[in-house]
Amino acid sequence: MKIKTLNNILDNKKISLTTKSISAFHIVKLHSLFIKKKFSVINIIYKIFKKILVIIFIFNDFFKKKYNKKIPNKKILIISHLINKKHLNSKDDFYYGNFENILKKFNKSYYKLMINHTDINSSYLNLKNRNKNSFILDKNLNFEYECKIIFKKIISLFELFFLFFCRKLSFKNFFLLITSLFDSTTSFSLRINYQIKDFIKSVNPSFCILTYEGYSWERMCINGVKSVDEKIECIGYQHTPVTHHHRAIFNYMNGNFNPDKIWCSQINSYKILRKKIYKKLKKKILFVGNFKKNTIKKSKIYNSKSFLVIPEGIYSECDILFRFSLRLARQFKNLSFIWRVHPVINFKKVLNDLNIKKNNLPKNILISSKKFEEDVLRCKYVIYTGSAAVIKSVLMGNYPIYFHSDNEKNFDPLIAFFGDKNYVNNEKSFLNLLKRIEYKSYKKDFRKKVLSLKNDSFSNPDVKKIINSFKSR
Repeated sequence: MKIKTLNNILDNKKISLTTKSISAFHIVKLHSLFIKKKFSVINIIYKIFKKILVIIFIFNDFFKKKYNKKIPNKKILIISHLINKKHLNSKDDFYYGNFENILKKFNKSYYKLMINHTDINSSYLNLKNRNKNSFILDKNLNFEYECKIIFKKIISLFELFFLFFCRKLSFKNFFLLITSLFDSTTSFSLRINYQIKDFIKSVNPSFCILTYEGYSWERMCINGVKSVDEKIECIGYQHTPVTHHHRAIFNYMNGNFNPDKIWCSQINSYKILRKKIYKKLKKKILFVGNFKKNTIKKSKIYNSKSFLVIPEGIYSECDILFRFSLRLARQFKNLSFIWRVHPVINFKKVLNDLNIKKNNLPKNILISSKKFEEDVLRCKYVIYTGSAAVIKSVLMGNYPIYFHSDNEKNFDPLIAFFGDKNYVNNEKSFLNLLKRIEYKSYKKDFRKKVLSLKNDSFSNPDVKKIINSFKSR
C-alpha cells in the first residue's frame, strides 16, 4: 500500500465526506491491522445484512421513549471513552485523569461526552450515570440517520469505482478501501460526525478536547465541530506514546479535519511530533504533562520466574504474544505466565483464534482476573510489543521484554529508553536475555532507565499552559 497515494486522495476537495471517513485512509501506524485487511465479498454482504437488521431493530424501537437530557451552554466540550462499566462513575477519567478537577479549580465550565465501547446499552448506562455533567453516546443513531449512512456508503462505493477506473487507485488499494468502507469503524466515524453536530448546537462550546492519534473518527469529529462553528477550537490530546512508525497523526488534511492544537502528555512523543508533523501545527504543539496521578510505587514483592504478557488492544497482537508465551510455557515448566488483555478485547475470541480451550492451557499460564497493579506485583518481567501499559509495569519494577516480530515494524513505546537491548524474537534469544538481565551492569542500567522513563511519562500537568490554552476566545 502506498500511503502517499491515499493521502493525495484525502486532500482532494472533490472527494465526499463519506469516502474520507473510510478508516483505511487513516493509517495510524504501520501495523498489519491497518495495512493488510483482506477483501471478502461474503464478509461485505454479511456486514450489509447485519446493518439492515440493526436498522430494522431501530425502526421497531423508533416510538419508544428515548433518554433525553437538557444541556446548558458550556465553555469546553470533552470527548472521552467508556471502555468498561466499572469506569462509569470513577472520580478520574480513564484517559484524562484528574483534568476535570483542574477545570473546576479555575471555574471553567465543561461537559463530557463518552463514546460507548462496552457491550451495554447506552440508555441503561446513562440511567446509572451519577455524573450530571456527562453523557454516554448511543451506539446507533435513529432510523433516518442509519439509513443515510447506508445510502452514503453506496454513493461512496461508486466514487471508489470512479477513482479505480481513472487509475487513481491500484487494484489492491481499491479492494482494501471497499472492505474498509463497509467496516464498523467507518460507520462509527460517520455516526460521530452526526452526533457531535447535535451536541455542539446544544452545548455551544468555545473549545472541544478529544483524544488524538489520527483515527478516522477523530477527523470526522473535528469536521462535525467545525461544520457547526469554525471558530470552535479543537484540541487533540496525545495520550499514548508516539513512535517514528506512526503515520496519521503527522498528516495534514485539506479542510476542517485537523486539530488547532495538540497537547502532549510525554516529552519523547512531544519531540517526535514537533519533528515530523506538518508545518502549520508545529508551533501549536504543547507539552502539558500527564493528567493521571503518579501513584506508582515500586515493590519487591514479585515472583522471579513469572512473566506478565500484555498485548495492545489488537487481536493480531494478542495472537502473536500469546502464541510465543504458550510455546515458552510448554517448553519451560519452571516459568509462569499471566495473560492479560486490553478492556476492548473479547478473550473468548482470542482463544478461538488460538484454537485452544481455556481448560487445555498449561498449568503455568494464568488468565488475569485481577487489577493491573496486582498482576504487576506478581511478576518480575513483562512481555509486550506496542502496549502503553508497559510503561506503568516497568515503573513498578518489571523488566521489559519486547517481542520483535519479523513481520511487523517496531512499535516499542520504550525504544527511546531501552534501545533494542531487551528484544527477543525466539526462545533462544529469550533465554539469552534472561541470563544478561542478572548481570549487575544490567540491573544498574535498568534503574537509570526507569528514572528517565518516569520523568518522561509522568510529568505533573503544566496548569498554566492548560489554562492559557483557553484564553484565545
